Amino acid sequence: MGQFLTGNVQSNVSVTTKWDGAPAIVCGIDPADGKFFVGTKSVFAKTKPKICKSIQDVQKLYDGALVEKLTKAYVYLQDVVKEGVLQGDLMFTDDLKVTNIDGKRYLTFRPNTITYAAEVGSALAREIQSAKIGIVFHTKYTGKSLPEMKASFKVSKKDFNKTREAWVQEATFKNIGNAASF
Repeated sequence: MGQFLTGNVQSNVSVTTKWDGAPAIVCGIDPADGKFFVGTKSVFAKTKPKICKSIQDVQKLYDGALVEKLTKAYVYLQDVVKEGVLQGDLMFTDDLKVTNIDGKRYLTFRPNTITYAAEVGSALAREIQSAKIGIVFHTKYTGKSLPEMKASFKVSKKDFNKTREAWVQEATFKNIGNAASF
């Protein structure tokens, strides 16, 4: 790992970065019927999995703040995940704020215990501000049915589409020669 951080590596290295979002969102195409769904980790429950293939399902299976967050996930992630099943941390919906930090204005969001910030006016802040939802995907599931799916941390940008409504990232920190980027 030390060689990776100094840029002295002989082969490609990739590290999954932990983002502190909430809740965990599982979404994608159900291989059983080809329909888009959203839910929390409970989509993989052995008894009574909570798989939402409509807004009505979200309202029936969940309560409280999860209804609002999963409804937005259902609406805005349908065009993001066109195949397969992904899990990610929800970073924001309509809870963005402008905050002064050390005399500068930042667009901030706090999905769990960490506050994330992008300087107002930056390309990143403009991209986030135009989105209705933000998510960082970290797990990809493969298999012939939801109960049989196996998890991997090999999420790549080809596994999802970016849209104006959804700020979407992968949780992988990549080695690109002597520099690293997200």
